[in-house]
Amino acid sequence: MNRAMKPLAYYAHSSMRQGNQIEVLIPYTIMGFDMPVFLSFEDIYEFINLQEISANCILVYMRYLEELCRINGQAEKFVFVSPSLISPVRTDTEDAGKRERADNLLSFLRDAPKERLYLVPHNRGRHWVLGVIDPWEDLVLYFDPLREKKRYDFTELMTM
Repeated sequence: MNRAMKPLAYYAHSSMRQGNQIEVLIPYTIMGFDMPVFLSFEDIYEFINLQEISANCILVYMRYLEELCRINGQAEKFVFVSPSLISPVRTDTEDAGKRERADNLLSFLRDAPKERLYLVPHNRGRHWVLGVIDPWEDLVLYFDPLREKKRYDFTELMTM
């Protein structure tokens, strides 16, 4: 285990065994409204052990990154997009689901302020990737820490 994770592991093991949760407020600047997120022992355990992590962990990490941007005077350069905006939805057909997700993202970007990059985390089942969108330059960057050649439905979503 990474040395930096040991305090978190100690806290989780000593304080969270009885089903306790850590509440983290996701501020308006990330979601468009204030939203509490709750991390369970399982969330923290999976994070510490580099296993599949939940959307809640991603939201808390987004909050951390947004705070770093604010501290460094870069908050006006980035917009963090909730992963739920383009999460798979249940529809009659797969194409209808992709269309709905693309429409959700398009609606979000429609009033996009200039000179901002939109950071869009996306879960492809058991693996998170990051899309970076500059709607004014018509540019989409795709980051995959596993460097898989297939870009699955994220690329399809961006081209709809």
